[in-house]
Amino acid sequence: MDTSSYVEEKTPEINISNSLKSVFDKFSRPLTLRDKSSRVIYSNDAAADFLSVKSVKDLNGKLDDEIDCPLFNDEVANAEFDRQYKRTWQHELCFATLEIHPNALNRPFIYRKMPFYNDNMECVGMYGYAEDLKVYSLNDYIKGQMPGSLLLNKPDDFFTERECEIMFYRLQGLKAKDAATRLNITLTTFNNYIQKLYQKAGVTNIDELKEICTKLNYHRYLPNRFLAKESIKFDDSNT
Repeated sequence: MDTSSYVEEKTPEINISNSLKSVFDKFSRPLTLRDKSSRVIYSNDAAADFLSVKSVKDLNGKLDDEIDCPLFNDEVANAEFDRQYKRTWQHELCFATLEIHPNALNRPFIYRKMPFYNDNMECVGMYGYAEDLKVYSLNDYIKGQMPGSLLLNKPDDFFTERECEIMFYRLQGLKAKDAATRLNITLTTFNNYIQKLYQKAGVTNIDELKEICTKLNYHRYLPNRFLAKESIKFDDSNT
């Protein structure tokens, strides 16, 4: 392979003004700023407390897998985090994920990500902050087989919001009857919806639908209607 014309892309340098640092320092929510290598350039004291490290010195200048904290001890989770970081600056996109990591943190949280621009309005990285999930309890949610990060923004427009609601529980492994009960519709109505989804996706069974949804990242999308519920259960118990 001819590499003579190959030039490695240089990570843009990020400079933070003292006034902006002052704002970030006073921000009550855990906040971090990353460059395009996914390296932490800045973090506030709230971020250090949130991640259970001694100080911001344990975060700044490091990649996730170099940070000694429970949240970043999972290679699979770190790979997903990195994918999300890159999505933010590559597409200059603001989006939020619902993070559920019971082995690392004792509560779920929402992580909001936004592109970070320099004085020339060039996107040079991303900043994000965490906030507690206050809209409903996830005690039963955590018992399920959910991915660690749940998208709060629909990946694209291939499936409608209603279609996402219909297939949500099936994508998480519930049987059709249980999914219909939780959606408060009849099993016949639910199955009719699912058949239409099969036709739209060009598949013939739930396993093929799951494969398509995984490729499109719909298996991570949490439909908005579920944020209004007090709890979401994924087991068959009534407790």
